[in-house]
Amino acid sequence: MLRKSVIGISLMLLLPPSLQAASRTRIFGRFPYAPERVCNIPVVMDVGMYVEILDVQDLSIKLQQVEFETYEGCTEIRIKSNFDLQLMCKIKPTGMVPGKYSCWIDNPKVPLDLSENVAVRNVCVKAEKVKILYTAPGSDVHVADVTITVMPGF
Repeated sequence: MLRKSVIGISLMLLLPPSLQAASRTRIFGRFPYAPERVCNIPVVMDVGMYVEILDVQDLSIKLQQVEFETYEGCTEIRIKSNFDLQLMCKIKPTGMVPGKYSCWIDNPKVPLDLSENVAVRNVCVKAEKVKILYTAPGSDVHVADVTITVMPGF
């Protein structure tokens, strides 16, 4: 009787690993000779909204005199995105040259283009009632900063 109990207990100790086999992947049979499907692993990713203004480090707007106290200038920006967007701009004068500054973007709506095309838009600045008498002469005086903002959709 004791011998049967020892055999029963030893079989019980071997039983739990075989019950846990459901959480593991084991293949018996033809494995080394034919491919067997072991498991499927889902692959997921977060796809966010993407927008890029290309070559931003090379951009600047050079204002040129168009009237007696009025200056204007534009630059071209190139945009890549994966959604419809609307561009907006804000301008902040540095205070180096007093005046009334404004900015705008020609055709600010950029539709989604699933090809590798790049959208091109003009960003323009106008400075009115400029008081250049209060500033020391110089070339490429930093007078304002333009900030481009993006809003999804139209």
